[in-house]
Amino acid sequence: MRLLVLAGIFILSVGSYLFSVTGWPLPVNPREESREFIEENTGSVPFSESGTTSVKKGTPPHPATSRPSTSTLQNLTVKPRVQIPAVVLEMPSLVPTLPAAEGAATPTVVLPPPSPSTPSAPPLPPLDEKAILEAVVKVECPSEDRRGKYVGSGFILPKGIVVTAGHIIKDSGGDECQVIFPNEDRAPSHYLRGVIEDREEVERRHDEEGIDAAVIFLPALSAYPEGATVFPEGYPFIPYPICGEPRMLKDRLLHFGYPSNYLNQSYLSKSDGQAVAYADIQGIEEQLSEDQTFIFKTPIFGYTGDQSSLHAYMVSRVPSFYGDSGGLAFNADKQCILGPHRGGTIGGGAGENFSVFPVLGWEGAQQVISR
Repeated sequence: MRLLVLAGIFILSVGSYLFSVTGWPLPVNPREESREFIEENTGSVPFSESGTTSVKKGTPPHPATSRPSTSTLQNLTVKPRVQIPAVVLEMPSLVPTLPAAEGAATPTVVLPPPSPSTPSAPPLPPLDEKAILEAVVKVECPSEDRRGKYVGSGFILPKGIVVTAGHIIKDSGGDECQVIFPNEDRAPSHYLRGVIEDREEVERRHDEEGIDAAVIFLPALSAYPEGATVFPEGYPFIPYPICGEPRMLKDRLLHFGYPSNYLNQSYLSKSDGQAVAYADIQGIEEQLSEDQTFIFKTPIFGYTGDQSSLHAYMVSRVPSFYGDSGGLAFNADKQCILGPHRGGTIGGGAGENFSVFPVLGWEGAQQVISR
């Protein structure tokens, strides 16, 4: 037994001596082995100690381990990280009630009072569509040679103010136009007359400022027996305010007017639309009419999705026709008046028909209805 122990000690001594002399390999660090394998087979080092990447010249980098070269990085613009504030929920600290010693007061759990919640806006009442339909009118103004007429639509505000499109009346051959109210079947039936505010001013605003809106004044009923017979209690009007909230994109819109797809524009139509963009006036240009018979002036639009303020025009996804011009564009979601519709469709194809119309709440259009 003593001999076996001595033999074992001898063998261990010899092994240690041979290792120190010959350098027998010990197990390699797996991380270093991977590093050397990648460098040997791809010519690149994934991550050096300094945090940068080095690539051997003349050796294509491996797709799985390559990094941009220094020259490539210099051409990149690094975007700053967006710091998103964390949502901190204030939770009450619950202190458990422990058994109290005899004669001691029992500790209680004190919770902070609940924070008041922001009251939500009350729901809007059902839309009074009947009142709207009663106050959308057909407008007919004489042509310059008095042999024809300009035909469009309009809508009534309080005090007998008829809002319509400027291009309908700016070239009128007279200062009076017919304002035709519908009957219960939505057909134009009650023919009254109104006076154009100022034809020269309407033309100047349209041709120089790009504002396609105008006003016709109905006579006071006290001095207008024909009107008082039809409306003894006063002219009907749109019982809703003018839109002042700019955040309206994607809202559901309603468009009312007397379109030319009905014979003689004999029916008050309603079309569904959607607010998809705003438009600013960037200038005025001349265009040739579709039938190539005359030249007219129209705004040059710059479209935007900005909703920080009201813009001059709004774009609605809606099919429309000539004759709709001047009719009512109405925000059904917010129940407010947008402005006089512009007839005719931009674009084409199902779901890709658009109308661009002025917004009365825009500061530049306020001059139209404040006269």
